[in-house]
Amino acid sequence: MFSVIIPLYNKNQFILRSIDSVLNQSFPDFEIIVVDDGSTDGGSELIAAHYGPRVRIISQGNQGVSAARNTGIRNASFEYLAFLDADDVWHPDFLYWIHFVVKKFPGMGMIGSSYSNIGLAEKFENPRITVIEDYFSQADYNTLFTSSSTVMHSSFFNNNEGFKTNLTKGEDVDVWFRAFDWFKKACYVHVPLMFYDLTASGSIGAYPKLEKTIFTEMYKDDYGISSHFPSWWAFRDKYLILNLFQYFEQAHNFSTGKKLLQQRLNSYPLSQLLYLLPYSFFRFALPHPRLKKMIRNYLKFCFRYLYKK
Repeated sequence: MFSVIIPLYNKNQFILRSIDSVLNQSFPDFEIIVVDDGSTDGGSELIAAHYGPRVRIISQGNQGVSAARNTGIRNASFEYLAFLDADDVWHPDFLYWIHFVVKKFPGMGMIGSSYSNIGLAEKFENPRITVIEDYFSQADYNTLFTSSSTVMHSSFFNNNEGFKTNLTKGEDVDVWFRAFDWFKKACYVHVPLMFYDLTASGSIGAYPKLEKTIFTEMYKDDYGISSHFPSWWAFRDKYLILNLFQYFEQAHNFSTGKKLLQQRLNSYPLSQLLYLLPYSFFRFALPHPRLKKMIRNYLKFCFRYLYKK
């Protein structure tokens, strides 16, 4: 039923916890594929010693998380592909509720759930499940789908480019955007069925050049969102404005980001006040968590209340 794909790179202190959360699922029909992307900490050996043939391990030279997920996809045996990062944890009923959605909504190709970075409840009774028919009008400041709580039908990857190896930030979000456009609808389970471990994430605070991010990618002329969703254009601009400031500590990204802002179709003037400030402001403010949070909250306020529609 489900192929669970776990990319692994030097996470031996967390990987057993993630695999255990899969093996402890109340829904039993799945396979586990761990793609070791050139780890140097003995993660593969640890997995093999603990689980034997219950976990399939594929090893490759270090190519990045996108290449690792793509390798898992190519080697999957089942139609539905479930993604889990090596430092995250599923609720024991994660696959149960995903399977429930598949049976209740035949043909649904994209399914996700909310998550928690605090902890998971013991049990959920009758969680709220919604069908999303215009994702881009609902996801202004929360992209909903994450790399450890999303399940997709393999038909998307059979007909479209998978995770883009040229992106080092937002490579998963890029897939969710294009997959929603491909499937035209998705399902969402409104309870936290995944624990996102903030302390374990090695990507927090790492901001690459904007040319390697979803922000530059989604402003390319040939970016693959169809005219079926006119809400995409407003979503794209809001998503950029809400998140771009985090990259402005680097002078190169400040310059590149200013050019991206010029490509917007919508202005949202009050949210733009922030981006009129000089580079020196961002260089001073962004290293301070409280100031950074204040900036984020201001932008969230703009899009939750002032520019909600």
